[in-house]
Amino acid sequence: MTETAADNAVAPGEHLVVRAVLRTDVGLVRSENQDFGSYTTPSEERDSHTGGRLLIVADGMGGHRGGATASRLAAETVKAQYLGSETSDVAAALRDALTRANARIFSEAQANPDLRGMGTTTSALAVRNGEGWFAHVGDSRIYRVRNDEIKQLTEDHSLVASMVREGLITPKEAETHPRRNVLQRSMGVAEDVEIDVQGPFELQEGDTFILCSDGLHGLVKEPELKEVAKLPIERAADDYVKLALERGAPDNVTVIVARVERGSAEAPIIGDETLSDTALDKTQELDSQAFDETIKDPSQVDTEKIPIIVDDAAPAAPATTPSANEGSVWEVADTLEVPAPPAQPVASLPPGMTFGKKLLLALVVLVAAAGAWLYWVR
Repeated sequence: MTETAADNAVAPGEHLVVRAVLRTDVGLVRSENQDFGSYTTPSEERDSHTGGRLLIVADGMGGHRGGATASRLAAETVKAQYLGSETSDVAAALRDALTRANARIFSEAQANPDLRGMGTTTSALAVRNGEGWFAHVGDSRIYRVRNDEIKQLTEDHSLVASMVREGLITPKEAETHPRRNVLQRSMGVAEDVEIDVQGPFELQEGDTFILCSDGLHGLVKEPELKEVAKLPIERAADDYVKLALERGAPDNVTVIVARVERGSAEAPIIGDETLSDTALDKTQELDSQAFDETIKDPSQVDTEKIPIIVDDAAPAAPATTPSANEGSVWEVADTLEVPAPPAQPVASLPPGMTFGKKLLLALVVLVAAAGAWLYWVR
C-alpha cells in the first residue's frame, strides 16, 4: 500500500526521535580492535547548546598502538567539541569538531615517536528536530535505508573510489583491487584535512542509518545491508557483526544502527542512559594500569602503595583458637626472622656439679698428668 503524506504526519505533542545501538568486534585475524564507536547520551544532549544526537564511527591505522589511539582520540574529541560548541549551527559545529580532532591526533603523533604516522577515518552523523547532517573523512560509511531503498550518503576518500568515479575501473573491480585499502584522505596524518560536511536533509519516520567501518561494508554488500536493516535495531546490529564473522572478518568490525521513530515530546525515545563508550574506554585504561605486573625498576617500587586485592568470591577461612605458645592468627610479622644454627653437641658431666667444681677438677687432672709425664721422662 502506498503511504501518503498524512500517514507520515507527526501528531501534535509528538516529534521524531532517534534510537541507536553500537556493536564492535575485533574480528578473526587482528589481535587488537583499532575501531572506535560512540554516541551521545540523553543527559549529554540536554546540556548541549547545539543539541541533537551525535553518532560517530572511526577506523584507526598506523601500527599496533597508533591506530587504536587515533580512532579513540577522533571519537572522543569530536564528541566533546560538538557537545561544548557555542553555536546552534550543526554543520559548523561538526566541521569544527572534526578539525579540532584532526589537530589533536596530528599533535599527539608529532609528540610521541611511537605514534608517528597514525591516522583514522571519521564518520559522524548528527540529527536534530527532524533533520540530519553528517561530517566525514576516509572510507568508513554512513548509509540510509528508507522504505525499500538503501543509499550511501558518504563518499569514500580512497584510491579505488576515485578510480571508479573517473571511470578507470568498475565498482565490481574495485572490490578486489589490490590497492583498495589505500586512502587519499584521513584524519591526523597532516596538519590540515579537507572535511566533507552535508546537511540539513529531512528525516522520515522509519529511516534507518548504518554507520560502519570497512570491516563490515567490505564483506556485507548493500542488498544485504538493506534487508538486515528491516529488523529491530538490536537484532540488526548483531546480525551485521555475525555476517562479517561468518565471512572471515579479516578486519575489525564496528557498526552503529540508528532508527528514526515517532516519540512523545514529554518522553522522547532516544536511547538508554548507559555508560558512554568514552567512559568505558577510560575504565579499560585504568584496569590495564592496575593489573600491569611489569616492574621496570625494582628499586623504585613503593611497597606501601601496592594495593591489596581481595577476592570477594573466596570463602572465608575458618577461625581457629591459638594455643598458649602460638602467635595470634591475626598478627602478621613485619620482619623476617633467620633461625639460629643448631647447637653443637658437648660431652656430658656428672649431674649436680657446679661450674667452679668442674673447673677445679679439670685443673687437678691436668697437673697430675703433667707430673706423671715429668716422672716418666726422668
